Amino acid sequence: MEKNKSLRPIILIFGIITFFIFAISFTTFYTTENFSSTCGCKLPIWVIIVSVSSLGLFVGLISYYFITKSFIKEKKEKEKNLLKILDFFDKEEKEVLSLIIKNKGKINQNNISKSLNFNKVKVSRIVSELEKKNLLKKEKNGMTNNLILNEELKNLFLD
Repeated sequence: MEKNKSLRPIILIFGIITFFIFAISFTTFYTTENFSSTCGCKLPIWVIIVSVSSLGLFVGLISYYFITKSFIKEKKEKEKNLLKILDFFDKEEKEVLSLIIKNKGKINQNNISKSLNFNKVKVSRIVSELEKKNLLKKEKNGMTNNLILNEELKNLFLD
């Protein structure tokens, strides 16, 4: 999302430049067509190609600019609503779920202890509660567990 924010002004500037290219090409075409010399010279093909392609580029860039603007707005609104969903959990569950979501739906149980400064017993209790609620599942990985977010929640939070 941050990449789109920094790219949008560049796209807008590029769109304005292509519009000016189109305007100059069109002016050239109009001038040549209406004020041509007595020899009956026609507009060169390269001017037509530049005019049509710059118009297409301009329309495409402006469309992209406004479409991404609405998508960014929708994504922010979706993220805000998803964070409201996490408010239904107690503080520690919310912190664990947020950490799992930040790690793309999969994390090692020891990493939760280290990241959140919770002792292993506390993390184990929280994980058991979340597992009872069918929000995640544990997979044994040596002396620790990998915690994997429920597929439906992955689709909801990570898309």
